[in-house]
Amino acid sequence: MIFLLGILFIFNTYAYEYTDAFVVKVFSDHVKVTSPKKYDKNQSVIVENRTQVKVIMNLQGESGTNYSYFSIPPRKSQSKKLTNYKKEKLFLVPMSPALQRVHLKLGSLPYEIPEKE
Repeated sequence: MIFLLGILFIFNTYAYEYTDAFVVKVFSDHVKVTSPKKYDKNQSVIVENRTQVKVIMNLQGESGTNYSYFSIPPRKSQSKKLTNYKKEKLFLVPMSPALQRVHLKLGSLPYEIPEKE
């Protein structure tokens, strides 16, 4: 019995949540990000709007490259594939509503960003 409990504890400890794309869930008071585990030159970004208002965001690279714009109606999602993505820091810059800039961290555990203060 102790052996079985030990095995369950070990599997539960390593049960981190990862995806093959950046998944960004926009809520009215925070943003939750789930990251892919490794780099892919054809990386995808999925933004889910979980609010009651239209969300408009700009996906930018650290170098200032504008990769894509997202304009998502309430309770909908949108996916964009980044072709020829070079391994650089990515940021989702909200234009409407006012939220903090979201840093998309590659290989990170799921994290949340609070609303803009």
